[in-house]
Amino acid sequence: MTFFRALVFSLCFAVLSPASASAEEVLKIKPRSGVFLKMLVDAPAAAKAVVLLFPGGKGKVIVRNDGTFKGTKGNFLTRSRKKFAAHGLVTVLFDAPSDRRDSQGLSFDYRMTEEHAGDIKQAMAKLRENFPGLPLWLVGTSRGSTSVANAGANINEGGADGIVLTASVGVSSRHGGNVLDFDLAGIKIPVLVVHHLEDGCVITPVTGARDIKAALTGSKAAELMEFTGGSSGSGKECGATSHHGFLEIEQKAVDAIASWIKSH
Repeated sequence: MTFFRALVFSLCFAVLSPASASAEEVLKIKPRSGVFLKMLVDAPAAAKAVVLLFPGGKGKVIVRNDGTFKGTKGNFLTRSRKKFAAHGLVTVLFDAPSDRRDSQGLSFDYRMTEEHAGDIKQAMAKLRENFPGLPLWLVGTSRGSTSVANAGANINEGGADGIVLTASVGVSSRHGGNVLDFDLAGIKIPVLVVHHLEDGCVITPVTGARDIKAALTGSKAAELMEFTGGSSGSGKECGATSHHGFLEIEQKAVDAIASWIKSH
Protein backbone atom coordinates (compact mmCIF):
# COMPACT_ATOMS: atom_id res chain seq x y z
CA MET A 1 0.00 0.00 0.00
CA THR A 2 1.43 3.38 -0.98
CA PHE A 3 1.77 6.18 1.57
CA PHE A 4 -1.05 8.14 -0.10
CA ARG A 5 -3.46 5.20 -0.07
CA ALA A 6 -2.55 4.40 3.52
CA LEU A 7 -3.21 8.00 4.49
CA VAL A 8 -6.62 7.99 2.80
CA PHE A 9 -7.53 4.71 4.49
CA SER A 10 -6.52 6.02 7.91
CA LEU A 11 -8.55 9.16 7.42
CA CYS A 12 -11.66 7.24 6.38
CA PHE A 13 -11.60 5.06 9.46
CA ALA A 14 -9.92 7.30 12.01
CA VAL A 15 -11.20 6.95 15.56
CA LEU A 16 -13.77 9.64 16.17
CA SER A 17 -13.74 11.85 19.23
CA PRO A 18 -15.90 14.75 20.39
CA ALA A 19 -13.12 17.16 19.50
CA SER A 20 -12.45 15.87 16.00
CA ALA A 21 -15.76 14.42 14.81
CA SER A 22 -17.83 16.40 12.36
CA ALA A 23 -20.99 15.83 10.38
CA GLU A 24 -21.49 12.60 8.50
CA GLU A 25 -18.36 10.66 9.37
CA VAL A 26 -18.10 6.89 9.10
CA LEU A 27 -17.26 4.64 12.04
CA LYS A 28 -16.50 1.00 11.27
CA ILE A 29 -16.30 -1.88 13.73
CA LYS A 30 -15.86 -5.65 13.49
CA PRO A 31 -18.44 -7.07 15.90
CA ARG A 32 -17.82 -10.69 14.90
CA SER A 33 -15.15 -12.61 13.02
CA GLY A 34 -15.25 -11.76 9.33
CA VAL A 35 -18.09 -9.24 9.78
CA PHE A 36 -17.96 -5.46 9.60
CA LEU A 37 -20.58 -2.94 10.63
CA LYS A 38 -20.65 0.73 9.68
CA MET A 39 -22.29 3.63 11.47
CA LEU A 40 -22.82 7.16 10.19
CA VAL A 41 -21.96 9.73 12.86
CA ASP A 42 -22.95 13.39 13.10
CA ALA A 43 -21.31 14.99 16.15
CA PRO A 44 -22.36 18.59 16.90
CA ALA A 45 -20.24 20.86 19.05
CA ALA A 46 -20.82 20.76 22.81
CA ALA A 47 -22.77 17.50 22.52
CA LYS A 48 -24.97 16.53 25.45
CA ALA A 49 -25.65 12.86 24.65
CA VAL A 50 -25.28 10.20 21.96
CA VAL A 51 -28.31 8.67 20.25
CA LEU A 52 -27.84 5.43 18.31
CA LEU A 53 -30.64 5.34 15.74
CA PHE A 54 -32.25 2.14 14.43
CA PRO A 55 -34.37 2.63 11.28
CA GLY A 56 -37.21 0.25 10.54
CA GLY A 57 -37.75 -2.05 7.61
CA LYS A 58 -34.78 -4.20 6.68
CA GLY A 59 -32.39 -1.72 8.30
CA LYS A 60 -30.03 -1.72 5.31
CA VAL A 61 -28.65 1.82 5.38
CA ILE A 62 -25.68 0.73 3.23
CA VAL A 63 -23.22 3.34 4.48
CA ARG A 64 -20.41 4.06 2.02
CA ASN A 65 -16.86 4.95 3.01
CA ASP A 66 -17.30 8.52 1.81
CA GLY A 67 -20.15 9.17 4.26
CA THR A 68 -22.99 8.79 1.77
CA PHE A 69 -25.53 6.01 2.03
CA LYS A 70 -28.05 4.20 -0.15
CA GLY A 71 -30.94 2.94 1.98
CA THR A 72 -33.60 3.98 4.54
CA LYS A 73 -33.52 7.61 3.36
CA GLY A 74 -37.25 8.08 3.87
CA ASN A 75 -37.30 6.50 7.33
CA PHE A 76 -38.43 8.76 10.18
CA LEU A 77 -35.16 8.52 12.11
CA THR A 78 -32.93 8.68 9.04
CA ARG A 79 -34.55 11.80 7.63
CA SER A 80 -34.80 13.44 11.08
CA ARG A 81 -31.24 12.89 12.28
CA LYS A 82 -30.20 16.51 11.63
CA LYS A 83 -33.07 17.61 13.84
CA PHE A 84 -31.67 15.50 16.67
CA ALA A 85 -28.20 16.94 16.07
CA ALA A 86 -29.64 20.47 16.33
CA HIS A 87 -30.55 19.59 19.94
CA GLY A 88 -26.91 18.86 20.73
CA LEU A 89 -27.20 15.11 20.32
CA VAL A 90 -24.56 13.05 18.55
CA THR A 91 -26.57 11.04 16.03
CA VAL A 92 -25.32 7.62 15.00
CA LEU A 93 -27.14 5.76 12.24
CA PHE A 94 -26.87 1.99 12.75
CA ASP A 95 -26.42 -0.05 9.57
CA ALA A 96 -27.04 -3.74 8.93
CA PRO A 97 -23.78 -5.68 9.36
CA SER A 98 -22.05 -7.06 6.29
CA ASP A 99 -23.52 -10.55 6.71
CA ARG A 100 -27.10 -9.18 6.84
CA ARG A 101 -27.12 -7.28 3.56
CA ASP A 102 -29.01 -9.96 1.68
CA SER A 103 -32.67 -9.67 0.69
CA GLN A 104 -33.83 -10.29 4.27
CA GLY A 105 -31.64 -7.67 5.95
CA LEU A 106 -32.47 -7.17 9.61
CA SER A 107 -35.60 -9.29 9.55
CA PHE A 108 -38.28 -9.30 12.24
CA ASP A 109 -36.93 -12.51 13.75
CA TYR A 110 -33.25 -11.59 13.48
CA ARG A 111 -33.75 -8.37 15.39
CA MET A 112 -34.75 -10.51 18.38
CA THR A 113 -31.61 -12.65 18.41
CA GLU A 114 -28.71 -12.77 20.84
CA GLU A 115 -26.33 -12.25 17.92
CA HIS A 116 -28.01 -8.95 17.01
CA ALA A 117 -27.88 -7.82 20.64
CA GLY A 118 -24.18 -8.67 20.65
CA ASP A 119 -23.56 -6.46 17.63
CA ILE A 120 -25.40 -3.60 19.33
CA LYS A 121 -23.32 -4.09 22.47
CA GLN A 122 -20.11 -3.87 20.42
CA ALA A 123 -21.38 -0.70 18.73
CA MET A 124 -22.18 0.87 22.11
CA ALA A 125 -18.74 -0.02 23.46
CA LYS A 126 -17.08 1.76 20.55
CA LEU A 127 -19.28 4.82 20.97
CA ARG A 128 -18.52 5.02 24.69
CA GLU A 129 -14.83 4.84 23.82
CA ASN A 130 -15.11 7.65 21.28
CA PHE A 131 -17.51 9.84 23.26
CA PRO A 132 -16.50 9.27 26.88
CA GLY A 133 -18.72 10.75 29.54
CA LEU A 134 -21.74 11.30 27.30
CA PRO A 135 -25.00 9.44 28.05
CA LEU A 136 -25.79 6.87 25.36
CA TRP A 137 -29.37 6.26 24.26
CA LEU A 138 -30.88 3.86 21.75
CA VAL A 139 -33.76 5.09 19.59
CA GLY A 140 -35.69 2.75 17.30
CA THR A 141 -38.67 3.16 15.02
CA SER A 142 -41.07 0.55 13.65
CA ARG A 143 -39.09 -2.68 13.22
CA GLY A 144 -36.12 -0.83 14.74
CA SER A 145 -38.05 -0.73 18.02
CA THR A 146 -37.49 -4.49 18.25
CA SER A 147 -33.73 -4.01 18.04
CA VAL A 148 -33.83 -1.41 20.80
CA ALA A 149 -36.11 -3.49 23.03
CA ASN A 150 -33.77 -6.46 22.54
CA ALA A 151 -30.80 -4.40 23.70
CA GLY A 152 -32.73 -2.83 26.57
CA ALA A 153 -33.97 -6.16 27.88
CA ASN A 154 -30.88 -8.29 27.31
CA ILE A 155 -27.78 -6.09 27.67
CA ASN A 156 -27.07 -5.25 31.29
CA GLU A 157 -23.36 -4.63 31.67
CA GLY A 158 -22.34 -2.02 29.10
CA GLY A 159 -25.96 -1.29 28.21
CA ALA A 160 -27.61 1.96 27.25
CA ASP A 161 -28.46 4.79 29.63
CA GLY A 162 -31.99 4.88 28.22
CA ILE A 163 -34.08 3.80 25.24
CA VAL A 164 -36.79 5.31 23.04
CA LEU A 165 -39.33 3.15 21.21
CA THR A 166 -41.24 4.89 18.40
CA ALA A 167 -44.00 3.43 16.21
CA SER A 168 -43.28 0.16 18.00
CA VAL A 169 -44.22 -3.35 16.93
CA GLY A 170 -46.72 -4.12 19.68
CA VAL A 171 -48.83 -7.05 18.43
CA SER A 172 -48.08 -10.63 17.48
CA SER A 173 -47.94 -11.49 13.79
CA ARG A 174 -46.60 -14.20 11.50
CA HIS A 175 -43.42 -12.10 11.16
CA GLY A 176 -42.49 -12.18 14.85
CA GLY A 177 -40.55 -9.25 16.26
CA ASN A 178 -43.11 -8.22 18.87
CA VAL A 179 -41.58 -5.89 21.48
CA LEU A 180 -43.91 -7.42 24.07
CA ASP A 181 -42.13 -10.77 23.70
CA PHE A 182 -39.16 -9.37 25.64
CA ASP A 183 -38.97 -9.14 29.43
CA LEU A 184 -39.94 -5.49 29.53
CA ALA A 185 -40.53 -5.61 33.27
CA GLY A 186 -36.83 -6.36 33.70
CA ILE A 187 -35.71 -3.13 32.03
CA LYS A 188 -34.47 -0.73 34.72
CA ILE A 189 -33.28 2.20 32.61
CA PRO A 190 -35.56 5.07 31.47
CA VAL A 191 -37.86 4.20 28.55
CA LEU A 192 -39.82 6.60 26.39
CA VAL A 193 -42.58 5.15 24.18
CA VAL A 194 -43.63 7.45 21.31
CA HIS A 195 -46.57 6.74 19.03
CA HIS A 196 -48.96 8.43 16.63
CA LEU A 197 -52.55 8.06 17.73
CA GLU A 198 -53.61 7.35 14.13
CA ASP A 199 -50.83 4.92 13.23
CA GLY A 200 -52.67 2.62 10.86
CA CYS A 201 -50.05 -0.08 10.47
CA VAL A 202 -51.53 -3.43 11.45
CA ILE A 203 -48.51 -4.45 13.55
CA THR A 204 -47.98 -1.06 15.24
CA PRO A 205 -51.36 0.07 16.61
CA VAL A 206 -51.45 2.57 19.45
CA THR A 207 -52.98 -0.12 21.66
CA GLY A 208 -49.71 -2.02 21.36
CA ALA A 209 -47.75 1.05 22.49
CA ARG A 210 -50.03 1.33 25.51
CA ASP A 211 -49.43 -2.33 26.32
CA ILE A 212 -45.68 -1.78 26.05
CA LYS A 213 -45.83 1.17 28.44
CA ALA A 214 -47.92 -0.86 30.91
CA ALA A 215 -45.36 -3.69 30.85
CA LEU A 216 -42.43 -1.42 31.81
CA THR A 217 -43.02 -1.90 35.51
CA GLY A 218 -39.34 -2.07 36.44
CA SER A 219 -38.16 1.08 34.67
CA LYS A 220 -37.12 3.96 36.90
CA ALA A 221 -38.78 6.34 34.42
CA ALA A 222 -41.24 5.23 31.76
CA GLU A 223 -43.58 7.44 29.75
CA LEU A 224 -45.89 7.15 26.75
CA MET A 225 -46.25 10.12 24.39
CA GLU A 226 -49.11 9.99 21.89
CA PHE A 227 -49.03 12.40 18.95
CA THR A 228 -51.73 13.65 16.60
CA GLY A 229 -51.67 15.70 13.43
CA GLY A 230 -49.44 15.59 10.41
CA SER A 231 -50.30 13.74 7.23
CA SER A 232 -51.38 10.21 6.33
CA GLY A 233 -49.16 10.57 3.27
CA SER A 234 -49.09 8.02 0.49
CA GLY A 235 -51.71 5.71 1.92
CA LYS A 236 -49.17 3.00 2.78
CA GLU A 237 -50.08 2.63 6.42
CA CYS A 238 -46.87 0.83 7.36
CA GLY A 239 -44.73 3.13 5.26
CA ALA A 240 -42.39 5.79 6.64
CA THR A 241 -44.21 8.64 4.90
CA SER A 242 -47.43 8.31 6.86
CA HIS A 243 -48.69 8.73 10.41
CA HIS A 244 -46.59 5.64 11.12
CA GLY A 245 -43.52 7.74 10.31
CA PHE A 246 -44.72 10.97 11.96
CA LEU A 247 -45.04 12.64 8.56
CA GLU A 248 -45.15 16.44 8.80
CA ILE A 249 -44.76 16.40 12.59
CA GLU A 250 -41.15 15.22 12.60
CA GLN A 251 -39.94 18.39 14.31
CA LYS A 252 -42.58 18.14 17.02
CA ALA A 253 -41.71 14.51 17.70
CA VAL A 254 -37.96 15.08 17.69
CA ASP A 255 -38.26 18.11 19.98
CA ALA A 256 -40.21 16.05 22.52
CA ILE A 257 -37.86 13.06 22.32
CA ALA A 258 -34.71 15.18 22.61
CA SER A 259 -36.08 17.12 25.56
CA TRP A 260 -37.03 13.91 27.36
CA ILE A 261 -33.61 12.39 26.77
CA LYS A 262 -31.81 15.45 28.09
CA SER A 263 -34.04 15.59 31.18
CA HIS A 264 -33.34 11.98 32.16
